[in-house]
Amino acid sequence: MTDPRIFEMPRIERVLEGPGALQQIPAELERRGLGRALLVTGRTIGASAPFKELVNSLGERAAAVHNEVKAHNPVGSLAELVRLAQDVNADVIIGIGGGSAIDAAKLTALGVGEGIHEPADFLRYSISHGLPALSGAPLPTIAVPTTLSAAEWNGVAAFVDEATDTKELARYLELTPKTVVLDPGLCALTPRELWTTTGVRAIDHAVEISYATNAHPYTTALCMAALGILARELPRTSKDASDGAATLRCQQAAWMSLVGVHNVPVGLSHAIGHQLGAAGVPHGVTSCITLPHVMRFFEEATKQQQQLMAGVLAEARGSTQPLAAPDEMEVLFEELQVPRRISEFGISVEMLENVVRATMGEAEAVIRQAPREVTAEDVRGLLEKAY
Repeated sequence: MTDPRIFEMPRIERVLEGPGALQQIPAELERRGLGRALLVTGRTIGASAPFKELVNSLGERAAAVHNEVKAHNPVGSLAELVRLAQDVNADVIIGIGGGSAIDAAKLTALGVGEGIHEPADFLRYSISHGLPALSGAPLPTIAVPTTLSAAEWNGVAAFVDEATDTKELARYLELTPKTVVLDPGLCALTPRELWTTTGVRAIDHAVEISYATNAHPYTTALCMAALGILARELPRTSKDASDGAATLRCQQAAWMSLVGVHNVPVGLSHAIGHQLGAAGVPHGVTSCITLPHVMRFFEEATKQQQQLMAGVLAEARGSTQPLAAPDEMEVLFEELQVPRRISEFGISVEMLENVVRATMGEAEAVIRQAPREVTAEDVRGLLEKAY
C-alpha cells in the first residue's frame, strides 16, 4: 500500500488584477496593517512614471526604494538588500518587475527572517545545500510582475553564487508572496523582446509540468489551458504592448502554468536554463533555446502528453493538422522571432562543460521527475544541438 499523496495548495492570499491594480497597493498595505515597505525593482521600472506615482501614493509607508536589482541576483547584492531592509525596519518587501526583482524581494524577506548578514550564508538555504528548516518567519512580500516568468506564484527564488558561477535555488512555501498585483498597463513598459521570451518561459513551465512523472490532474489541466492561451495571445502582445486585455490573459496563463510547482516540478529544460542563465543567457531566452530540443529528447517517453500539446498548439494557429509537438513549438518560436542558439550570447564551447556539471547538480532537485533517465552525456548532447 502506498502512502497518500500530499498536495500543497498555493499560499497566495489575494490577487489584484486589471487596469489600475497598481494603485491598490496602498489600500492593501492598510488592510494588512503594514507601514514600512521596502520597494525592490530595476532601473527601468524604477525610473517610470507609474512607479514614481506609487511611491508618492505610499507616502511614509515607502520606507526605502532599491532600484538596482541585478539580473539573476548575485548573492553579494542580496546581502546589501537585507541590510537595507533591516536599517529601515521594513515590515513588507514589494518586488516590482521581472523574475529577478521578485526573487530579490523573496530572498530579502528570507534574509531578514533568518538574520542573514553575509553573502555566503544564503547558500545554506539553497536546494543544493539541503534547505534547512527556517528558524524565523520571512517578511511578507507583495509581487508586481512586469514579465511572464511567473516567479510571483511560488516560494522558489534563484540567485547566483559568484564564486562558482552557479545558479542556486531557495525553495520554501513561506516565501510565496501574500499578494500578487497584475496590472497590464505597467507591463506595457516592458521591452517586447523581454516580454516575449519570458512568455516562452511560461510555455516551458506548462510543458515540463505536464509530462513530469508525478504529474497531477489539477496542474496538468491548468498547464494545458495555459499553453493554449499563450500560443494565441503571446504573438499578439509581442507586437502590441497596448493590448491590455490580451496582456492580462497572458499574465493569467503564466499564473496557471506554475502555480502548482511545489507539487509537480519543472524539469530538464529549466535545469539547463538555470545554468545557461548563470553563464550569461537572459532568463526567458534559455527556454527559447532549450525547450524544443528537450521535448524531442523526451518524445518517445511522453507520446501521449506531447500529442495533446501538439493539438493545443495547432488549434491556436488555426490548424486541424497538428505537427509533432516539438515542430509545433518551432513554428510558434519562428512567429515570435525569439533567439534560438547559445552561440548568439558569447558563450564558448569550453564554458558549456561547467553548464553540464551544474545542470547535473540539479538532478535530485529539478530533474527528479524527468520522463526518462538523464545523464551528463545527454545534457552535453543537447547543448551541442542548441549551440
